[in-house]
Amino acid sequence: KTAVPADSRAFAIVRGGWRVLEAAGVADGLRDEAQIITGMEAHDTAGGTRERGSALFSPDDLPEDDHTPGLGFLVEVDKLYGAVDAALGAAPSIRRLAPVRYEDHQVNPDGVEIRFADGDTHETSLLVAADGVGSSVRAVAGLNDQGWDYGQSVFAVTVQLEEDHRGLARQWFLPEGPFAMLPLTGNRGNVAWFRTRGAAEALSRMDKDAIEAELNGRFAQWVGPMTLLRDPLAYPLRLNYSEEMVSDRLALVGDAARRIHPSTGQGFNLGLKDCAALAEVLHDGQSCGLPVSDGATLERYQEWRRFDGIGTALAMDAMNRTYSNDHSVLKPFRRMALDMSRRLGPLRSVLTRQASAEQSGLPRLTRGEALGDIRFG
Repeated sequence: KTAVPADSRAFAIVRGGWRVLEAAGVADGLRDEAQIITGMEAHDTAGGTRERGSALFSPDDLPEDDHTPGLGFLVEVDKLYGAVDAALGAAPSIRRLAPVRYEDHQVNPDGVEIRFADGDTHETSLLVAADGVGSSVRAVAGLNDQGWDYGQSVFAVTVQLEEDHRGLARQWFLPEGPFAMLPLTGNRGNVAWFRTRGAAEALSRMDKDAIEAELNGRFAQWVGPMTLLRDPLAYPLRLNYSEEMVSDRLALVGDAARRIHPSTGQGFNLGLKDCAALAEVLHDGQSCGLPVSDGATLERYQEWRRFDGIGTALAMDAMNRTYSNDHSVLKPFRRMALDMSRRLGPLRSVLTRQASAEQSGLPRLTRGEALGDIRFG
C-alpha cells in the first residue's frame, strides 16, 4: 500500500461519476467518508454583499434514484486516493508497478515499451495516460496542448462549521473570483476561494488565527463561524486541452486530456466519464474481435469524448470570465441568468442533468450498467 499525502481539497462527485466509482470497486470504501449533496446554490454578489441573482438546484430536478441519493457526493481528495489505492490492491488482475517514475515510451509493431527512470521496462498493448495536466506521456507522444493562464489561484482548506450546512454546496461569485463552501461529513466544510495569483498563496502561508480571522471577517455572514481543521494549500489555475486524445496505442484520460476551470467541480467527473467511455469502446471492440489497440476503436473514443471535454472547458471559462469581475454592464444580465435558471423548471432540469452526468448519450457505466471483462494481451 502506498502512502497517501495529506490534501486539503475536496471533489464533488456527481451521480454518473459515482456509478463509475462503484463499477471500479472504489465507492464502497468511500461511503462513510462521503457527504451527500442535497442541493447546489449559486449567488451573484457585488461589494461583498449578497444581491438578487441566485440559483438553486436540487435532486427534484433529476430522475428518482434510490441507489444514488442527492445530486452526488463530496469527498476529500486524500480519502478518495486512499480508496482508489485500496481497490487497486484488492484487484487480483492488476499488476502494480509503483513506485516508479515514467521516463518515456516507444511504440513498436507488437505493443508499447515503457521505460522507467530506474532503467526497468514494461511491455503493454495499450498505454493510457492518466498522469495529469503536465502529462509526460502526452509530451513524449508529441500531442500538442493549448491553453492559457487565468492569473488566479485557489485557496483550499477544511473547516469546522457551527451552522448546519444541510448538505448544500454553495458558491458566491465575487469580482476577484468565486468563494465556495462545500459540505463534508461531520458538519465540516471545504473552502475553495478563487483569488488573484499571489493572494491565495500568501493567505495559505499565514498562521491559523490570521486565516480564521480573514475567512470569518469576509464570509461568516454567509456560512457562519469557521474553525480551521487542516493545513491549507493554494494552487494556480490554467486551462489546458490536448488537440488530440489518442495516438498510436495511446489514449489520454482526465487532466492529461484537458484541465478546466474548477469553479463548478466538473473536472474530475469529466475524467471519470473518459474512463467509462474508454472502457466501453474497448469492450465493444474486443467483442467484435478487435485488439484493444485498434486505431478505429481509439478514434471512436476520441470522437465521443472530445466535444464534451472541450465544450465544458470553454463553458467554465466563459462562466468565470462573466462572473469573476465587477463589470457594471454585465451585472444585470448575469443576475438575470441565475434567476432564470432558478425559476424556469425545464431549464433548471436540463442544467442539473448536465451537471450530474444524467443526460443521454453517456457511457453505460455512468448509467449503472455493467460491462464485461476487457483482456489486455
